[in-house]
Amino acid sequence: MAHINNSSDEYEGSDIYPDYYISWINSADNSTLNGTHNNSHPHPDLNYDDLYPSQDSYHYSEYYYRLHDFEEKIYIYFWIFLVILTAFGNVIIVAVFVRKSMRTTTNLILLFIAISDSLTGLVTLPTYIHVFTSGYDGWVGLTEGWCEAFMIFKFYISKAFHTVSVWLTFFLGFQRFLFVWFPFTTKSWFTTRRTLIAVAIIPVCAFVIHSYHLNERKSDKRAGYCHWSVEDPCVETCVFLWMTLLLVNILPPILLLVLTMLMIYKLFNRQIRKESFSAEQNRERAQQNKRASIIVVWIAIIFLIPEIPYGIFLLATVIKKHGGIDLLTLRANRLSHVVYEIALLISFHANFWVYIIMNRRFRVELKSMFRDGIIKLLSKRNTVPSTTVSMEMNRSQSQSTKGTDVNEHSTLV
Repeated sequence: MAHINNSSDEYEGSDIYPDYYISWINSADNSTLNGTHNNSHPHPDLNYDDLYPSQDSYHYSEYYYRLHDFEEKIYIYFWIFLVILTAFGNVIIVAVFVRKSMRTTTNLILLFIAISDSLTGLVTLPTYIHVFTSGYDGWVGLTEGWCEAFMIFKFYISKAFHTVSVWLTFFLGFQRFLFVWFPFTTKSWFTTRRTLIAVAIIPVCAFVIHSYHLNERKSDKRAGYCHWSVEDPCVETCVFLWMTLLLVNILPPILLLVLTMLMIYKLFNRQIRKESFSAEQNRERAQQNKRASIIVVWIAIIFLIPEIPYGIFLLATVIKKHGGIDLLTLRANRLSHVVYEIALLISFHANFWVYIIMNRRFRVELKSMFRDGIIKLLSKRNTVPSTTVSMEMNRSQSQSTKGTDVNEHSTLV
């Protein structure tokens, strides 16, 4: 079957083997091709009978994945650092949001967003480290097992967790939109039980929608490449591409943008029912709404900065692919994906600083959490009297809830 290469993983030229093998074959004699090792070859210890099998066998001991110089540098150093940094920040977010005084339906969604954000990068680390530290002269040779594992984690598991983050972020925006527009009825809709059910359904749907990659082998037995190839004519793969494009990269960001704008409009223009609150309470509620709107704006902007440009890029790529035209060269295409993935990790980590800088309640709970941990640690070492520990714990808990409205309207302030 003829193959055309997918826009995210295509190869330049029509040569089957890496350049240094081609140049060596052209200067080799027949005895060398029959298995006699030539010491002038840069890799004389390779089994050439396996590397260059007969056309009928289609068996390779290694499958070659094309590497570019910027990929090796970025994925070995910058990617690993950002993944670990993001995971560390999200561990703190989860630790704060699981505290009893922070257990609201909104924070429950934020907690699972932090988990899926972390897993989007963490699941790639083992295979990325192996692949991007094993390259030679722009190529890396992978066994069939490593090739399939690398591609599964890259295109399936990591993408599925990213889809979970996208859908959870949209769900969060939809929930907050309803809380702003229908504050007196929405709380009964988004109970903890219903929120947990929705949060459980979203990952299942995300992994199902990307399950196409489980049935698509990436170790090309005809050419000896480790890549994602698209059938010609493009039928099943194009259905999958359009489905993920619309459900992950186009509709959620656009709808979230619309909901966020409507929510901001309502927050700044909503008239608070004065008969329900005193003048002081009205002023406090207005300040809470203002702070909440600012936080929502920043979360939305951070989320949309990488997603909207990337969605437009993918849309143009798929449209061009239907016309048999590649939008970019392989190098430019790979560079575009690298920039997007790095921007994605930065946006994941930026949420932590939004909470730190703009969320007063998050800061209070974070300080309380560290203070409680230090007090417990000292008490175990018997350096602080038990009565002092009890008094400090009670003071910490009272400070974490003092002057804070625990209902859904003040979750983000």
